[in-house]
Amino acid sequence: MAGSSKPGGNAGLGLRAKLLLSYLAVIALSAMTMTVIAEWTAPFFYRSHTEQMVQMFGMQDIPEMRRQLSEGFTGAFGSALAVASVVTLLLALVVSALVSRQILRSVQRVSHASTRIAAGHYAERLPELGRDELGELTNSFNRMAEALEATEVRRRELIGTVAHELRTPLTGMRGLTEGLLDGVFRIEEAGPDIIREIRRLERLTQDLSLVTQAEAGVIPVKARPVALAELARGACAQFERPFSSAGLTLTLDVQREVQALADPDRLTQVLVNLLANALRHTHQGGVTVRVKRAGQCGCVQVQDTGEGIASEDLPHVFERFYRSDQSRARDAEESVGAGIGLTVSRHLIEAMAGQIWIESTPGVGTTLTVEVPLAAAFDGSSLRKS
Repeated sequence: MAGSSKPGGNAGLGLRAKLLLSYLAVIALSAMTMTVIAEWTAPFFYRSHTEQMVQMFGMQDIPEMRRQLSEGFTGAFGSALAVASVVTLLLALVVSALVSRQILRSVQRVSHASTRIAAGHYAERLPELGRDELGELTNSFNRMAEALEATEVRRRELIGTVAHELRTPLTGMRGLTEGLLDGVFRIEEAGPDIIREIRRLERLTQDLSLVTQAEAGVIPVKARPVALAELARGACAQFERPFSSAGLTLTLDVQREVQALADPDRLTQVLVNLLANALRHTHQGGVTVRVKRAGQCGCVQVQDTGEGIASEDLPHVFERFYRSDQSRARDAEESVGAGIGLTVSRHLIEAMAGQIWIESTPGVGTTLTVEVPLAAAFDGSSLRKS
């Protein structure tokens, strides 16, 4: 029926055939151009050569002889040109087939590896092919495969960690509920513990939502000039009692009053996360919060005298659910997150055009440094807002 089309009815040629035909088209066009130019310019050259032969042998200028010589030259040249063209075409065909096969083999490797990765084999890699365009394609593919493999590993770890975090309060609630049904506990005894586990579940779900929003960059950030010392003082005031109860010191060292451009609520949230983290990991000594200026940035440092972090763990401290000591018990009441406090803090600081990093020595302590732009030095162009 006119106007109708079928899927696949106009299937094109394969890549190998396209490459081969493109090579042959270039060669044929070159041969035709060479033949036309040769046929057009050859008479000028062999006419001059004929004149030289006539003068050399002292022959008379006979038109018939000139015609015969011209036809002989033309015929010999045309025959040689035809033979050369056929041989060149056959040789080009063989070379084109070999080159096309090599290119097609590389493309097929990429296609096969892509299919395996799509099937879940994220460890698939391609061999190195040099430094040409195919080599760059192979390197890009391998980098993509490594990124996908790392993403899959993080996804599995996230699922396992979330399952573990959910299992703990659910197990406690089940034990308490069974104890109520069996008459082991009274509602007055088990009620507060059940409420505590429910709150733990609520905090976990809130933490998961918060870290997802932070990584997606959708948490609203409203920057304005703020005094870093005032924010640090307010954050420390919230932890005076917990530090005192733990027998630890909490010191605020304002080396210089600094006006920075930041969201006061979000920056306070970051400082609270850092102080809570320092409180959990410090068992003797104390924590010093230092406010100063560093170049064109305002700087807040939280330095503790805790157990420190091993060098192999430092690159992972800002990852979701990271814990340097997997066997460490978590205090349900004091914990401000299920291992995502530093993750959220990093994204919030980056959203304010700042940076955060960590330095630690095992057995000595850990220092977390936050830098945000000074109010006078910031032009507002790099701040991410939702």
